[in-house]
Amino acid sequence: MLMYLMEEEARMIKADQEWKKLQNKEDLKEMGDIQSGMASTIIQVYIKQILESFFHHHSQVRMIALSVITLILRQGLVHPVQIVPYLISMGTDSDSTIRAKADQQVQELDKKYPGFIQVTTINTRQTSRVTKIGTDRW
Repeated sequence: MLMYLMEEEARMIKADQEWKKLQNKEDLKEMGDIQSGMASTIIQVYIKQILESFFHHHSQVRMIALSVITLILRQGLVHPVQIVPYLISMGTDSDSTIRAKADQQVQELDKKYPGFIQVTTINTRQTSRVTKIGTDRW
C-alpha cells in the first residue's frame, strides 16, 4: 500500500507539472479524474485495516501504517475525521519516533483545518489500547 501511494504521488506530481505546461490548452476536468478516483477507492476499502495496524505489537508495523496514513492525508484520499482519533492515540506510543510523527500529523491537520482537532472527540478506547501495547512489552 505504501509503495502504491508513493507511486501515485509521484504520478500526480508529474501530471501536475505537465498540466502546468499545457494549462491554457487543456481542460482541468479531463486531467486524471479516473486515476485519482482509483487511489481513493482503494484506500476507502482498506482504511480500517490500515488504522487497526496502529495497534500491532511490532513498532515497525505501526510506523509503516503511520507512513501510509501520512501519504493518505497528504493526497487527500479520505476525510481526516476518521483518522484523527488514531493519530491522537499514536501520540501515546512507546516508540518516540512514532509519537513524534503522529504529533506532527496532528499539528499539520490543525494548521490545515483550524479548530478541527479541538472539536474531534478522542476515542479513549484506542488511546488505552496503544498505551497497553507499550506496557505489555515490559
